[in-house]
Formats: sequence, C-alpha cells, structure tokens
Amino acid sequence: MKAIVTEIQVGGFRTVSNLRDACEEYTSMFLGKGTVPFRTKIHFEIALPSGIRKVITIRDEDNQTVAYGDFEGLPSFLDYAKEVMGEEE
Repeated sequence: MKAIVTEIQVGGFRTVSNLRDACEEYTSMFLGKGTVPFRTKIHFEIALPSGIRKVITIRDEDNQTVAYGDFEGLPSFLDYAKEVMGEEE
C-alpha cells in the first residue's frame, strides 16, 4: 500500500504531475524565468490507500518554512490564514 501524489502545484500557479517537473518549474520561477508572480510555495494533493485525498502546502514565510493542510496534526489553511491575519483564537 502506498499513498500517491496526484497533483503538485508550484508557486501558487503552475500544476505539474511529478517531482522533477515541480523542481524545474520552481527553479525557473525562482530565477525569474516564469511569466507570473511567484510565491515560494509548493502544494501537494495526495491519494491515500483508502481513497481519501489529502493536501499539504509548504511555503516560505519571513525567516521560516511553514506547512498547513488537512493531515492530522497540521493546521488547516483557514487556521493558517487566521494566524497570518492576526485573528487567532
């Protein structure tokens, strides 16, 4: 049994199907060769063996790299957004 990465979104814009293309796209964007504004983030959609789909986003923020998504133990995107906006509970 294995989990399969079904989609990788790079920089908040480009969607690719494998890690090699994601790395090439990220590098291209980072070096200013892309055609759209670049965000330092990569978003993965993962199909678990049970058929459930989960997501995780990893992004650079200030002087750290953060993660959020719908895996157990990770903050959700909504929780992350509230924190960024200063609306934590």
